[in-house]
Amino acid sequence: MGIVRRDFSIKTVDGVNIAIRSVRLEGAGVQPKVPMILMHGTRIPGISEFDLPVPNGSLAEDLARKGHVCYIPDARGFGKSDRPPEMDQPRTQGKPIIRSLEISRDIDAAVNALRAETGASKVGIFGWGTGGTLAIIYAALWPEKVENIILYNTLYGGGGDHPEIGRNSFWDDPEQPGYFNQKKYGNYYYNKVDMLRKGWDNQIPIENKDEWRDPAILAAFEQALIEGDPTTLERDPPSYRSPNGMLEDSYYMGLGHKLVHGSQVYCRVMVINPEYDLWCRDEDVEAMRRDMVHVPEFHVYAPRNTTHYVLLDRPERGRTALLREMDDYLARSSGWN
Repeated sequence: MGIVRRDFSIKTVDGVNIAIRSVRLEGAGVQPKVPMILMHGTRIPGISEFDLPVPNGSLAEDLARKGHVCYIPDARGFGKSDRPPEMDQPRTQGKPIIRSLEISRDIDAAVNALRAETGASKVGIFGWGTGGTLAIIYAALWPEKVENIILYNTLYGGGGDHPEIGRNSFWDDPEQPGYFNQKKYGNYYYNKVDMLRKGWDNQIPIENKDEWRDPAILAAFEQALIEGDPTTLERDPPSYRSPNGMLEDSYYMGLGHKLVHGSQVYCRVMVINPEYDLWCRDEDVEAMRRDMVHVPEFHVYAPRNTTHYVLLDRPERGRTALLREMDDYLARSSGWN
């Protein structure tokens, strides 16, 4: 059977229009597996992470072929979802907009729509980076709606002195160490289209990056970033906007502050922690393990010789093995509907 994609929008409880892409198997009837929300991270919209139109570029399609109905939401301020009026004005110093707790309303709207479409009482949530932190927050707020969460490269606040995002990092305020640098980053940010490519290249441990990552994946990834903001090509070099709320949340987790405590989670949990990833650390994984005392299953998958972008790397560079591990984990779901 083929794959059917549908783009639509839904309204949150506070009146924000949230863009959704649905990816499912063709044909009528209820799909046989737990429906899934795929939640993006701090700076890029959902489709660029989860549904690129090239071979091995779509986690959503991989899951759909296994029988999962997938929703890919753009949080407010991202992609094709409503942006606050501030993002149509010049950037300002001061408080970052759209924090993680606010985005929980967007996830709830997506979850409710997915439950209504499929008839399922519970869903799974896959979260990339701080999108995983959002999954933890949502599972704590609405445990009756969540069967499992999959936390991919996820921050938790398990230890201070995070070298990438904590004290003395480029997000730290040099005039007030220990505080997010609002003067430099402000309420939202312009991200260069090639920004993520550089970090990805740095994690690939061989000279020829194309042997590790298909150039077609990279091209599709950057094209999705361009298409995710209608103003991208208005700037030279091209850049896309993202609100800084999740960045500030990530910074404080890098100092060791937790946005939510794992003891509030009651669903099954899978943690994915690639070896070369610089976002989620062993301290985060161990803190989640200690704190999540009520979960019926806490499964950690820490593949060696893999990058932060293993979901988009070549199949033999860890992607195939990761999908197999996820499929085994999701197959253990029972009584979800």
